[in-house]
Amino acid sequence: MCPVKNACPLGRPRDSKREDAISEAAINLIQEVGYERCTIEAIAHKAGVSKATIYRRWSNKAEVIASAISHHAFSQTPCIDTGNLRDDLVELLLAKVKVLKGPDGAVIASVMSAAKMDPELGKAIPHTIRDGEKDVHEIILERAIARGEISPHANLELLAEITPAIMTYRIFMSQQPVNRKFIEHLVDDVLIPSAQKNIK
Repeated sequence: MCPVKNACPLGRPRDSKREDAISEAAINLIQEVGYERCTIEAIAHKAGVSKATIYRRWSNKAEVIASAISHHAFSQTPCIDTGNLRDDLVELLLAKVKVLKGPDGAVIASVMSAAKMDPELGKAIPHTIRDGEKDVHEIILERAIARGEISPHANLELLAEITPAIMTYRIFMSQQPVNRKFIEHLVDDVLIPSAQKNIK
């Protein structure tokens, strides 16, 4: 898998097995009963841990869910290196669309909807989704700069945010198609031209 930089959550040093169990329990509960009924008590019971174990690492349910989504949905991005930027982006976006249209995407959609009513969740989720996407995109864009395909002055942060915003809007909000044809159009007519500005 591609190396992705994750911010360290607040709390005690990571117990990976226990954290994985809690994250899996949280995701499974959202799939089964939705965000509102996915309580700390229910997560603890399903993960086989105490509520105190969860609260030692996270302050509230919103933080648990944000962490679970980050680890579950966005840590599975495959390493993509086709040798050129255009194909890297197309393959990356196809992989992301597959995730968003599958069970993980349904969880993300449910949580994004709940975030409108939950201020704590509303603060955590955009950063979780954005950061998970941004790092993978930046790896690909930085390789393209090294190959001379795009300008070294390209705004990598902005470019890394454009695509997730467009895809999540089309899939979850407008329900417009996000197929290979659309992805190739997005890459060829929006992303690459934007990144090639000022290239010499």
